[in-house]
Amino acid sequence: MKFFGIHAPRVSALRALLLLSAAAALVAPAASPARAQGGNVDHAGTGGRHSIQGRLVFPSGKRADVRLKVVLTNPGSGELSVVSDMNGSFSFRSLRPGTYTVVVEGGDDYETVRETVFIEPSSISLPPGAPASLLISRPYSMQVYLRPKSPDSPLAPPGVLSAALASVPKPAAELYEKAVEAARRGTESDFKKAVEHLKAALALHPEFALALGEMGVLYMKMKQPEKAAEAVAAALKLEPEDYASLLTYGRALFDLQRFDESEEQFRRALARNGSSPTAHFYTGLLRLKRRDLDSAEKSFTEAIKHGGGQMGLAHKYLGGIYWGRKEYKRAAEELEIYLRLFPEAEDAARVRTTIKDLRGRN
Repeated sequence: MKFFGIHAPRVSALRALLLLSAAAALVAPAASPARAQGGNVDHAGTGGRHSIQGRLVFPSGKRADVRLKVVLTNPGSGELSVVSDMNGSFSFRSLRPGTYTVVVEGGDDYETVRETVFIEPSSISLPPGAPASLLISRPYSMQVYLRPKSPDSPLAPPGVLSAALASVPKPAAELYEKAVEAARRGTESDFKKAVEHLKAALALHPEFALALGEMGVLYMKMKQPEKAAEAVAAALKLEPEDYASLLTYGRALFDLQRFDESEEQFRRALARNGSSPTAHFYTGLLRLKRRDLDSAEKSFTEAIKHGGGQMGLAHKYLGGIYWGRKEYKRAAEELEIYLRLFPEAEDAARVRTTIKDLRGRN
């Protein structure tokens, strides 16, 4: 059997992670498709069988104050977008495996939020005659906590310069602002226009690390991780410890399957910002690849500590790790936390069946 391309000759936590979805799928009915509520569900997807669903939580503590645009991007696939409903819910269905970026556009009042979700390969090596139902369908759930827009945010209204632009020549800074404004509109043509503005800014000011970092983010949105990695690597030569660039570089290298280099960038990012749930989560995934389960457990635990309700998937991974160790009580507890965080998750019925099985074991 393979997991992340790794042969697992004996029952292990890695196998348990697969069985958590695959075995339960054999005994639980498939969840019925959710109906779109005012355009908050995208059914077109990217030709796969997985889903990403989420809720917005506003500073007031309410589920939703307004309806916001949510954009999903993935290298190699087209951009998808929905508008959250008045409960703050949104969903993207029929997704292929891969790395996705969820962007919640905060508008004039809230910071734009970007979160990364990694959907694992959808199948495992099966023996001849094995049922097709062992193909895994993975729903990924998240909560997105919004913050009021800061006056010095790079996405603030035109004319407001961040402190990072204070030492940049004015013509280059103005081109950077034009790039940010174009990027906020969120279309492929706008991203290309933003990149051209950034190239012009760099022609005027070659040591413009912020422009190089932003270019890397845009190339990731445009599904060009090679160019993203090149741009952010250049930014890091100028500012070697910039957290945002380290995180973007790690994600780009992950998409390029340069996993050892990717892990090094997430390690450096965590050295700068030890509370990054995304960096901890990716580190956990990378350690799972190496079957370093103790370290993976620590990384997922840290992701949960700092990401709260956004890291429901980390609870599922911990459940799989504990199942593989035959710590059935702990496995069930992690899965129960996952369901408390996301009671409407697509796989809720299957997870409940799995919990019941785990609770019945000694």
